Amino acid sequence: MKQYLNLKNSIYQQKNVGPLSGLTVKDGMLINNRPDGQTGIAQAAQVKRAMKIAEKVSIVARGTAMGEMMSDMGECSDCD
Repeated sequence: MKQYLNLKNSIYQQKNVGPLSGLTVKDGMLINNRPDGQTGIAQAAQVKRAMKIAEKVSIVARGTAMGEMMSDMGECSDCD
């Protein structure tokens, strides 16, 4: 006698309830659609880091532009 599995309460049959909210089934695969578990403090630190890097890039870009401008005008003997 063959015994069939009872899949009425499997994670593949549940519709976004409890801790499984954000999980969907597509083509037989369980897809995680939940947002990442990053805290607000971690997000703030990441934004601060990104701003600091952007500021450094801006400073280097301005310096490069000024050096090229001075070189084109012939005012800088060390620029070449």
